[in-house]
Amino acid sequence: MAPPPSAALKNVEESLRAVVETLYEVSVGVHEFQGPESVDVIANLINKLSTQYQALDSAAAEPEFDVAVPREVIQYIEDGRNPDIYTREFVEIVVKQNQFMKGKMEAYRDFRDVLADQIKVTFPELMGEVEMIIEGTGGRSTKEEGQNGGSP
Repeated sequence: MAPPPSAALKNVEESLRAVVETLYEVSVGVHEFQGPESVDVIANLINKLSTQYQALDSAAAEPEFDVAVPREVIQYIEDGRNPDIYTREFVEIVVKQNQFMKGKMEAYRDFRDVLADQIKVTFPELMGEVEMIIEGTGGRSTKEEGQNGGSP
């Protein structure tokens, strides 16, 4: 669960909503332009928009509002794509990389066990050192395997 938004974040959100609303009002005013009487209304809306942009800039500059947005997300938005797609694709890539690394770790663990077994057979005098290495790298010792019936 995400933490509740801070006061600075709420302030920025309200400023953004006001900017969007004013932009909508400007677009309606331009679309329904009626001549000289509409000029004052549009000019007032543009002045209001300028003031709102200044308020948004000062609200976003608050020290507690320090959010790092990855450049790729900004590029997605500039390209007209949904940033949620970026997040989903990023998670899919991380899952694939995690599975790949898990496979590598399992392969190395299996190789360690096979190598240790072969060293024990070939060099029985090194059995104690091999056991210490296996235990030190998170493997199971021969003693534990005997007690557990050899099951992992």
